[in-house]
Amino acid sequence: MHQNSNSLSLTIIFDQPFYVGIFERRTGDIYEVSKINLGTSEPRDSLIYELLIENWHHVRFNTVNIANNERIQKKVNPKRMQRLAKKALKSGLSTKAQEAVKLAQTTTKLEKKKHKSLRNQEIKEQRYLLSQQKKSEKHRGH
Repeated sequence: MHQNSNSLSLTIIFDQPFYVGIFERRTGDIYEVSKINLGTSEPRDSLIYELLIENWHHVRFNTVNIANNERIQKKVNPKRMQRLAKKALKSGLSTKAQEAVKLAQTTTKLEKKKHKSLRNQEIKEQRYLLSQQKKSEKHRGH
């Protein structure tokens, strides 16, 4: 029997010309990612603190299922956690988070495209019905 592990990390990167914050949240077998634009100037600690405390409920996470064969994380020693944080700063953003953000962007893009095409089809149908109605009114007589 294994314990559900919870972890949350925030990575701030400079993605020309914007600073972007990427949240990674792991709860048991669920891996969630969120991408937030922090603006063009380097984010101050107060901005990040405000984001975490006051605007946390606005952060929308995209869920990604983790494969069962992935290693289960154990409780990490604080010194090891510091070393891992320094290593993560040197190596940059994790590719899993990049893939998850890209997947979320493509799914939202496809959903918007589908919604827009349905809306355009409804507009065309309304125009056609209106033209048919006008045509029948013309032939109705005086």
